[in-house]
Amino acid sequence: MSSKKNKRLVVKLKHRARLISLKAKYQQTGLLEVVEHIGIKSPKFLTSPEWRALRKLAIAKYGSTCVKCGRVGSKKYPINIDHIKPRKYYPELAMDINNLQPLCGSCNKRKGNKLT
Repeated sequence: MSSKKNKRLVVKLKHRARLISLKAKYQQTGLLEVVEHIGIKSPKFLTSPEWRALRKLAIAKYGSTCVKCGRVGSKKYPINIDHIKPRKYYPELAMDINNLQPLCGSCNKRKGNKLT
């Protein structure tokens, strides 16, 4: 096996171990049912009532101005609430208001699933 394949395998195994430990932690705290109900990685997450409520709280807390370029949100340029640490890699932070930031569509698209 090449060095590159070994590194990818190690990354996959670390990610899988992290998810298993998170699942155990969620089971102990009772959050597992909430996380599984919402489906953090599913497209339904963004339409869930829990996410919509948190999104409104984030806009109230941080405002509707892009933190990257300063564009003020409007009907033509709506503000997206972005996960600073992507929910794909940090599902435990998906519903943490401290992991959210307002971004305009352009900045959000440019950021993608990268960490800021």
